[in-house]
Amino acid sequence: MKKQNFSKITLAFFLFLFQISFTSAQEKVKVILLGTYHFNNPGNDMIKSEDRNILSKENQKDLDEIVNKINGSVYKPDQIFVESNFNKKKELNSNYQLYLKNQFNKFTDTIKKERLKRFYTEGETFQLGFRLAKKLKHQELYPIDSLIEMRFDILLKEVNANPGLEKKFNEIKMSLSDDCLKKNNLSNIFLCINEKSKLDNNIGFYISFANKIMIDKDYFGSNLVTDWYKRNLIMYSNIQNQIKPDTKSIFILVGSGHAAIFRNFFEVDKNFEFVDLTKILN
Repeated sequence: MKKQNFSKITLAFFLFLFQISFTSAQEKVKVILLGTYHFNNPGNDMIKSEDRNILSKENQKDLDEIVNKINGSVYKPDQIFVESNFNKKKELNSNYQLYLKNQFNKFTDTIKKERLKRFYTEGETFQLGFRLAKKLKHQELYPIDSLIEMRFDILLKEVNANPGLEKKFNEIKMSLSDDCLKKNNLSNIFLCINEKSKLDNNIGFYISFANKIMIDKDYFGSNLVTDWYKRNLIMYSNIQNQIKPDTKSIFILVGSGHAAIFRNFFEVDKNFEFVDLTKILN
């Protein structure tokens, strides 16, 4: 009986070693992660950003240069993932096909609401994601967003009613200020936004501040942070499950808040190799 148990343990141990060696032998998927501010500045984020006209001649030129840098790198992506509704992949790529034919305006011209029209004409998915996909001759993009409702308005109401919390919140806003948007071009803006210290500060807001708010009201802050992580985990799963077998490199375009958490995920996920953005945009 002891010999049989020993054999089972030995077999399990060798299977474990085989799994480790097999994983390490697999070629890791290279990841270009670009956290961004929202080009159309919808005002939905907890920390508001300075408006910067992405349609200006200078910014359009910068976008072309960024696309050329990515296209010319050794990490040229095989797939592009964007912060768009995962359940509306068909709609996303239908619009992309119009974009490829220089007919995207046939869709945007039908939009009556100004806020929504700005989203489709100025948003980073269309201004950068579509532009890059076209340059790379891709036929589709891959949406990943999970639309879990985030009630930051309730959190802000509590903060504004408490002078101590409001003071702390304002200090955090200063540390997450949009000084990066004052850089002279988009490449430098993105390099600034994606510095590890700035991404860590973004996560720090949720852990050191939001998590402890309103414990007397069913731990609202902790539940909000839980939902934020849940949303990001689902988005990450949508990346994992859409990667094709022959993909060697991917590009992910998301808001900086998502990028902050994704960076942690990719650094511990042995199936991926995180590519420092400085290798692409410098």
